[in-house]
Amino acid sequence: MPAVKTLLITAFEPFAGRGDNPALRVMAGLKPADYRGWRVVKVKLPVSGKAVSRIIPALLARHKPAAMVSFGLAAGETSVRIERFALNIQDYGIKDNAGYKPEGKLIRPDGPAAYFVTADPRRLAAAVRRAGVPAHVSNYAGGYVCNHLMYEALHAIAALGLSARFAFVHLPLTMEMALPETSGKAIAPSLPLKTLLTAGEAAVKAVL
Repeated sequence: MPAVKTLLITAFEPFAGRGDNPALRVMAGLKPADYRGWRVVKVKLPVSGKAVSRIIPALLARHKPAAMVSFGLAAGETSVRIERFALNIQDYGIKDNAGYKPEGKLIRPDGPAAYFVTADPRRLAAAVRRAGVPAHVSNYAGGYVCNHLMYEALHAIAALGLSARFAFVHLPLTMEMALPETSGKAIAPSLPLKTLLTAGEAAVKAVL
């Protein structure tokens, strides 16, 4: 029998005063039984740059996944956003959940300026669109904890000599989150949770 490969899926906890995160909802909805031949490991991550720098390398060293897909929230987006680059920068517009707010600080002073993701973002975006969900490729993941996670994951993959395919998927708000939080004002762009789950399923399968 062929060796069972590991699929590592991560999603961030709520942040910025919100009580929910669509990334967690999507991760919870992904069914391990749908990925035959794969051992699925799901991890909820803190929105903390310093914690991510400890947790991500340890997860990769422990599980040595053949594929890793991380989900995060990009409030204000109108479609699913597939990231292409991770930059060696911490430039948080708001404090993370640990109260950390670096400005223009390198994630790893001895690391390269950027990493390309190791799973083709165009393939993921096309797969999500074929599933009926708007999606696009992004060349900038921001300077917050999502980018921090991406950089640490790709740095660890390189340092450990893994051939893991890594992708980062930014999700817009769910309609359920958007409706109550902006009452009386312009409502932030959003998509139904069911639609985001469809996007998540398509993105993951495109990485495998």
